Amino acid sequence: MLGKTTKTFRAQSAMEYLMTYGWAILIIAVVLGALFSLGVFSGGSLLGTSCVASPGFLCSSPVLGTSGTLAFTFGENQGYSIYDVQMACAATSNAGGLPSNAAAWMYINGNGIATAISSAPSNSYGNAINLVSGQTVSVTALSCYGSTGTQLATASSAAAIGQSFSGFLWLNYTASNSAPGGTNAWVTQKVATVTVKVT
Repeated sequence: MLGKTTKTFRAQSAMEYLMTYGWAILIIAVVLGALFSLGVFSGGSLLGTSCVASPGFLCSSPVLGTSGTLAFTFGENQGYSIYDVQMACAATSNAGGLPSNAAAWMYINGNGIATAISSAPSNSYGNAINLVSGQTVSVTALSCYGSTGTQLATASSAAAIGQSFSGFLWLNYTASNSAPGGTNAWVTQKVATVTVKVT
């Protein structure tokens, strides 16, 4: 009789053990499933937000909207002024090292609003901002172009929230006479690397 009682206690103890830990394992599985469905474990969720500028330039606080446009703070500190500022945002470049889609170029006005231009890049835009060395501007609505060379969003198709974008910012400008070489030559260059998600 004693052996039967011991076996009963062992069986009861084993069942209690399985029930207690079974519920704990079930709860953990449900939580992991929920986190997985929210995309916590996808590679895109590990993507940080950054705008890393070349020496002499500043790029910070990038925000990419569902309209496919980038807002950020831009500045230059090269020791001389730059004029007729035009920019482009694209994930790919062509053989000449410029944005793969020439339509990506926009001029930046005095309020920081990016506006499309008809040619790319243009060597005269009276409405474009001039930046004194050390000055910053909050740029808004700079259209970004993805790896296929097309805009991230159009009037009929918004960019998906959470969609990641990695690309570059290009700058086209003319420099003041105090620039190296002392000429008003036009300069077109890649000035920053952007990594951001649509919010």
